[in-house]
Amino acid sequence: MTRMQGLATEPRSSRASTASETVEPSTFDVSYRYNATAGTFDGDVDFMERHTGIAKLRRKLVEQAYGHVLEAAAGTGRNSEYYDFDRIKSLTLLDQSKEMMDVAKAKWQETGPPDGECRFYIRSALEPLPLSPGSGTQQKDGGYDTIIATMSLCSTPLPELFLRNLSTGLSYRDIPVGSASTALSDANKTPPGRILLLEHGRSYYSWLNKFLDRTAPDHALRHGCWWNRDIGQIAKDSGLEIMDIRRQHLGITWWLELGLPDEAKGERRQQWLDDTRRRIAKSRAELEQKQGHVEKEKREEDELRRRDADLEKWRRQQREQMKREVLLRRSNSAKYKYNTTRGKGFRCATGITGLGGSDLAEPSGFLEVQSRCCFE
Repeated sequence: MTRMQGLATEPRSSRASTASETVEPSTFDVSYRYNATAGTFDGDVDFMERHTGIAKLRRKLVEQAYGHVLEAAAGTGRNSEYYDFDRIKSLTLLDQSKEMMDVAKAKWQETGPPDGECRFYIRSALEPLPLSPGSGTQQKDGGYDTIIATMSLCSTPLPELFLRNLSTGLSYRDIPVGSASTALSDANKTPPGRILLLEHGRSYYSWLNKFLDRTAPDHALRHGCWWNRDIGQIAKDSGLEIMDIRRQHLGITWWLELGLPDEAKGERRQQWLDDTRRRIAKSRAELEQKQGHVEKEKREEDELRRRDADLEKWRRQQREQMKREVLLRRSNSAKYKYNTTRGKGFRCATGITGLGGSDLAEPSGFLEVQSRCCFE
């Protein structure tokens, strides 16, 4: 892994935007897909993460956690085994999927340390965060010392506000430390609160970005993941201080360390919190409106497809009925010709019975017509 200075992202001109021009990721919340895959999620990704080194990166990231820790979008608790409870005071896992949280709880009960404290919340990270055990009653007076999110920005519909909302839970004051984290500080003070991220997104290379863009919509619908997002740009747009960015695997694996900007500290802290919550509320309302329009259009499209199907069914029935009538007409015509030309010079005129779906009987009045016929 190489350490990158600043935002090491490729120029915008080199980014393919085929998918983003036709499908706007923020319009589609695909996180519901994780409800269906919770039971098999660990088995599906274990092999890939272990052979690509993602599991080692998870361990290395989580080992930096200290104090009161919040993990947002925790999923099935894949990071739980890496937490060092000699360094952390409490652990809070947050995810909006009940199915994912059920797996995480079961995993913690089996492998979690007996003296470790872990709280589980079924809640979106775009909603107000639960207070940390050390924050008292006011989040601004001391929140989480470390907030961790791994492979999370790909599935949220509002990634910039996702990060900004996480920042509202960070501790921002120097708080005297206990024995658990004394070694981390030179002046008996805790380091500032940090957000640690391990994500995947756009690459250094335009050819790979073109592939990610082209396949992103289908991948999102199948797996609940938009894998073509520009993680560096998302971090920049969130307004947080970017302390470190590192990239690996052709640039698609992102390691980020974020902190509070100056405007989120001190006397301006409350203004930052209020502005963040106001922006989140506005964006979520706009998102719900967009999703409402999308759902309405989908219902209308479904209704049109149903009507088209009914019309096609009716047309098919009409074609089949016409075929039956043609066959019946031909059958009656052949029978008429055979019966009126059996004798040489025999001439007769008669009508054909009315056509019907099952009317295959001999034309009525045939015997009477026979008696009135004459020879030439």
